[in-house]
Amino acid sequence: MNTAIVIDSSSEISQKLFSKFHIYPLGYVVRDSNNETHTEKTKIQTIETSKLLSIIEKDNQADLFAPSIKDFVEIYTFLAEEYDSLISIHSSMATPVVFENALVAKKMVSEISIDVIDTHTLGSSSGLFVEELSRFISTAKNINEIRKEAISLDKHINSFIITRNEHLNSDELKRIQWRRNSSSSFKSYYLFNYFHTKWNPISNSRNTKSLFSDIHDKLEVITKTKDLKNVYFSSSSNFSSEVKATLGKLRKVSKTEVNPTLVASYLIGNNYFDISFV
Repeated sequence: MNTAIVIDSSSEISQKLFSKFHIYPLGYVVRDSNNETHTEKTKIQTIETSKLLSIIEKDNQADLFAPSIKDFVEIYTFLAEEYDSLISIHSSMATPVVFENALVAKKMVSEISIDVIDTHTLGSSSGLFVEELSRFISTAKNINEIRKEAISLDKHINSFIITRNEHLNSDELKRIQWRRNSSSSFKSYYLFNYFHTKWNPISNSRNTKSLFSDIHDKLEVITKTKDLKNVYFSSSSNFSSEVKATLGKLRKVSKTEVNPTLVASYLIGNNYFDISFV
């Protein structure tokens, strides 16, 4: 199969894999409090996010807008010149508008076979999902195999996120634009677990020590029952010692540190820990 993969930049995946698996990203748009717009720069198989991250860190009134239907039509049409089929991977949970835009654009482009794959992953788990599915796509014989693998992968990825966003699993995520909330240092942290396509709240505390302890306990149980093959993680700098301790419990497994995306910055926040594995 001569297949390209389209993602939106909410997927936290290393750009080193873009050319290897024919991955093409679509970026987001930030509108700051001065009503100026800043577009996430994308070239073929590359994306630049750091400048926009610095803007939203300083401007709590900045809004984030999703890639448009037009953006999808343009990239689908462009890739139709080189590839026989497209797999477009997006999250109907974290970025439902993006997912819906991809579905609409698919109907508008007839030059190529397009399948829109759904996932409920967010943050590092979204990158892990894209990498694992991309590896499968590179050797798959038909689209039915890919669809089955995507469903299975979405169910079996496991993820933990420590965040101050208590609404990580709610309908509050389902919007066309996002605005960051400034987090008080007195606000509690929340621990969520992703498994079988669901984000479930586990516990909350103003002290993250107990939340990391919960993660360590659960990792100990998991690693006793299965061998992990791939780990993705991301974190703010104030959790460096906790991150080191957590990773130390995962030996003989590939670990990839990924950078936060614009979507993660809005939904997970800038004081967080995020780890995913399969």
